[in-house]
Amino acid sequence: MICIAQDSTINSSGKEEYVLGITGDYGWVIIHHASFADLITGHTSAFEINFAKQTIHKNNWNEYYRYPLVGVSYFFADLGNPQQLGYANGVYGWINFPILRTKEYTISFRLGTGLGYITKHFNRLTDYKNEVIGSHINGVMHGNFENAFKITNQVNLYANIGITHFSNGSFKTPNLGINIATGGIGLTYRFGKDTLHFPKHKDRPPFIDKKISYNLVVAGFAKEIVPPDGKKYGALTISGLAIKQMGYKSGLGIGFDYFYDGSLKPQFMNDTLFNGKNYVIERVGIYIAHELAISKIRIVTDVGYYLLSQWTENGMVYFRLGIKYYMTKKFFANFTLKTHYAKADYLEAGFGYKID
Repeated sequence: MICIAQDSTINSSGKEEYVLGITGDYGWVIIHHASFADLITGHTSAFEINFAKQTIHKNNWNEYYRYPLVGVSYFFADLGNPQQLGYANGVYGWINFPILRTKEYTISFRLGTGLGYITKHFNRLTDYKNEVIGSHINGVMHGNFENAFKITNQVNLYANIGITHFSNGSFKTPNLGINIATGGIGLTYRFGKDTLHFPKHKDRPPFIDKKISYNLVVAGFAKEIVPPDGKKYGALTISGLAIKQMGYKSGLGIGFDYFYDGSLKPQFMNDTLFNGKNYVIERVGIYIAHELAISKIRIVTDVGYYLLSQWTENGMVYFRLGIKYYMTKKFFANFTLKTHYAKADYLEAGFGYKID
């Protein structure tokens, strides 16, 4: 939740600029499932400590995104019921994208992801009513809109509204997930003696890359199904994607998925409609892909449809959200979450290869 009010006219010293900030937040845990409505007994108080670096170098991705901030944050919040739900801690990296920037005022959008720790989770003996989270360790996703006001060349006052999400990707049940909506105010301090300037926007030549790239991804993880504290099942995704970069930032593509989900076998066996009948736990899907290119990172958002799936309890539409990180020009690490609407299916952690 950091932002700087900046001129639209590079730092005269040419040095890296660093920013330290703190914010206080107030909000609530969003009740997205009736089973835990009675657990939320109060509002949420939170704070965040932020450390960031201002991108000022004239490389492609910095310029395309109007010189964003890149940082890391520590987030702490009570969950509206400390006795049963405990407290949320998170450490995550983020990028803050300027939307509107003047000399005295900035509007921006921040997007981040990382790891979290929830102090209390489901326990069939001591916390059996907690159907929200089944593990201490969780993934964190965060997004917010910020408004920053310049007080001095070094100090800014800002206000924000946003959502922070905690989930373990169904690695441990229950896993309804925690969504914390907050609004807050804070201060930032920029280390540096000079006024921060940015190059004026220059028209870039039209994007003329007509090539289609092909991605092959093999990824998967383990997952649980109800009842809690049960067996973990392996889940595997093999994905092929044809994608074309539509401009300097975004790429669009179409792909096919093969899914193997070991947890479907006991669900079929416990379903009276399939009792004694043949069933197939593999699935095949087709999906539309969007990737946002930020240096070596691709932010992935996919929407898919099962072409072949005997198990239809969660519907025939699935989603994918996460990142690809290119270790070389061809090989990348894949960390995405496959979901059915707001319900996590499993984490897709693996590797991929790009063919131009």
